[in-house]
Amino acid sequence: MKLAHVILLLLCFYLSFCKVTSTSDTSHEDLVEKQCLTEKFTHLSCHKVFCQPWQKCIEGKCICKLPYQCPKNGTTVCSTNGKSYPTYCQQKSLECIQPKAKFLNIGACTPSGQFYVSLKYGNNESEGIVEVKLADQDKKMFICDNNWSMTQANVACLDLGFQQGALDTQGEFHFPEDHHMNETDCLHVHCRGSETSLTECTFTKRRTESYQGLARVVCYTQNAVSPTKDSFQCVNGKYIPQEKACDGINHCVDQSDELCCKGCRGDSFLCKSGVCIPNKYRCNGEVDCITGEDESDCEEVGYPEIKEETEMLTANMDAERKRIKSFFPKLSCGVKNSTPVRRKRVVGGMPAQVGDFPWQVAIKDDGKINCGGVYIGGCWILTAAHCVRASKAHRYQIWTSLIDWIKLNSEIVIQRVNKVIVHENYNRGTQQNDIALIEMKKPSNRRECMLPNSVPACVPWSPYLFHPNDTCIVSGWGREKGICFQFVHQNPGVGNGWE
Repeated sequence: MKLAHVILLLLCFYLSFCKVTSTSDTSHEDLVEKQCLTEKFTHLSCHKVFCQPWQKCIEGKCICKLPYQCPKNGTTVCSTNGKSYPTYCQQKSLECIQPKAKFLNIGACTPSGQFYVSLKYGNNESEGIVEVKLADQDKKMFICDNNWSMTQANVACLDLGFQQGALDTQGEFHFPEDHHMNETDCLHVHCRGSETSLTECTFTKRRTESYQGLARVVCYTQNAVSPTKDSFQCVNGKYIPQEKACDGINHCVDQSDELCCKGCRGDSFLCKSGVCIPNKYRCNGEVDCITGEDESDCEEVGYPEIKEETEMLTANMDAERKRIKSFFPKLSCGVKNSTPVRRKRVVGGMPAQVGDFPWQVAIKDDGKINCGGVYIGGCWILTAAHCVRASKAHRYQIWTSLIDWIKLNSEIVIQRVNKVIVHENYNRGTQQNDIALIEMKKPSNRRECMLPNSVPACVPWSPYLFHPNDTCIVSGWGREKGICFQFVHQNPGVGNGWE
């Protein structure tokens, strides 16, 4: 990897000069990016999506955290294994490792607390009208079909052991003649779609005298559908109609139908990374696109609040999931403090001012500055491997806020170097893996390095943050023309059509 490429990626994303892709009327198009499908991305692929709070991203995959790695803040919850846990995050972390230990309810476990979901009046055990018994209720109740969708149906089928979720939310089922019930007396359920049990969804009861239909579901089984040439095959082996892919709805359960999209159909939003999300996630205060554009330009976007007389029967665990995320350290990188000022261009770029690129540093070696680097936080600098040698760490100095090599500015901070780590596969002949890390020395009386005018750049974790034809900004010291060196920090604008 070339350092110039890394810096280009950093600045393209965090200076917000890159284009945001928008959706159009694509209701009848094949919107799936075929090459992307070969990567077999799912909801556990953190190159495409964010991991859950009880997971961490390692080499592009979401893996389970250990319970002690969760925030300590939270409310006691009960698991189906009969044990109570201090927080929802800790319970979900354990479930991630031991899938049978699912969430049951908020609060400590009680002997009578049990949750059941069953399908009634179907033609076989994989279909029927959905009936539940909540953990703190004695009465079994049906679920209303108002707002019942594939999102809720998938979770219900998962709860019943059908690992590929639901096939359909319709079906012809009939009550026996001697059965009587009040169809105004049913429960409403709201799920996000990432739940593993209906107990994690929010149950409410609306006070109404009007007729309410009942939720129906046909769960997916191996012999439930025969694939056709127009079928889309999910990573988990499930087949869905091609027109259901890239519509913002997770039909596959593993989300693989929404992660390789050239556009989105229906009421959905296209992330720049090729992911379709429901439009209702746009400007909802939570970043869902890894590039963050679902939460940008939100002043004119909003959804009217629907006020209904409802009774909350279970806790809102999706709100608890968001609360857990709020306890994690906030990302603080890639955002400069200064306001851009229009300036006349020079050959190859524009002279930079203090604060324009607060992550840019210079590396001084025996009185000369031949290379630059990027501050990435803590005491660490990212640079090119050809600029440094591990055995010569004592010779280097890190200069921050440097603007002009000849006329030194007062904001400069100089740091000594503790050690240099060169990429283990760096080839000095071919320049492959031309990347290195420099650790600066901490002051003797401090636990961290003090760089008052510096802001760390954010290191890209996914190859899907940037695309061809994005417009980017680079910064650094180099040559203006021929072999003539420039002595002023430059910031030329470039495209990312490198090889």
